[in-house]
Amino acid sequence: MIDSYEVVSRVAAGLGVTGVPTPMTRATGDGAKKVGMVEVPDCPQPGVTSWATVAASFFPSGYRTRDGRPIGVEFVAGIDSRWTLIGDAVAACAFQIGEPNEVRPGTVYRSAIGNCYPQASTPHLMSVPPFLWNSFESYSDADVHVTWLQLVPVTEDEAAYCLAYGFDALGDAFAREQPDLYSIERQSVRLTTRPH
Repeated sequence: MIDSYEVVSRVAAGLGVTGVPTPMTRATGDGAKKVGMVEVPDCPQPGVTSWATVAASFFPSGYRTRDGRPIGVEFVAGIDSRWTLIGDAVAACAFQIGEPNEVRPGTVYRSAIGNCYPQASTPHLMSVPPFLWNSFESYSDADVHVTWLQLVPVTEDEAAYCLAYGFDALGDAFAREQPDLYSIERQSVRLTTRPH
């Protein structure tokens, strides 16, 4: 069985660092769910802080591998370091893992940032395959398969566009416009009414 020490080791490897600080615990208001949170400043570049969950993969996602093992998910995010409550936003997404919620690329976690920073122009977080770091790879043992998703800030318009046209259409808009996905203050990308 994969334990939290294994997850911490995988976080360090995924971020490309030799070690990470001891995870801090985040909990739901009623204390029913808890998750570890790693915070690594100036990673992957100066002025950006990386955040990663530890043990979010212990929450049942509702997904299974072809051979019947449960699939667990850990989250990672890289956001402008000025925003020190992003760990709370990432934890809020982790607490939503499990039925009836989907956890896959394109899932929008509504108000995850907005609840921490009401002034943010990007109030939501959306899960995508990790792209900021070189080696967040899925891993398995005989009991479970664990994969990674990166959380990026999105505007209300972008969240609605993803819902209407799908994750790939929004991904195409991001590829075209190259928004600053470290920022929670950026404007929405230009969105075509009918994606190609």
